[in-house]
Amino acid sequence: RPDVGVMRLLEVALDTSLRRVVVVELQEMDFDHWGRLADIMTQVEQMRNAKLLDTIKTKVEVAQSEQRFEFHPVTREGSWVAYPPSTEIPVVDGKTLLEVAAELEHNEQVVSLCCANLGPAGHSEALN
Repeated sequence: RPDVGVMRLLEVALDTSLRRVVVVELQEMDFDHWGRLADIMTQVEQMRNAKLLDTIKTKVEVAQSEQRFEFHPVTREGSWVAYPPSTEIPVVDGKTLLEVAAELEHNEQVVSLCCANLGPAGHSEALN
């Protein structure tokens, strides 16, 4: 929730009541590869999606010889990455990570995170 004082200032400036206004805060995501999914999830989402995160940690991480060196798009800091980019959907034991996330009821936010960097080209079947 935003600061009460800020909301009051807005009410005065707009000359209207904001009691029924819902303020949504957006936060920047750093989700360039699947190894960072847990970092952008809330603690509750992490607990509910333990199977998904365990699958990523144990079955999606690539061998050291297959790791690639990447530069962070914002900071330009370089690092070795042991996970596929989030623009791809890894398949583990016949299921995509998107399907694993979708198995949980009321898990729309995590499914949305999993889809955040997917484009319709090449992923249309998985997104249906």
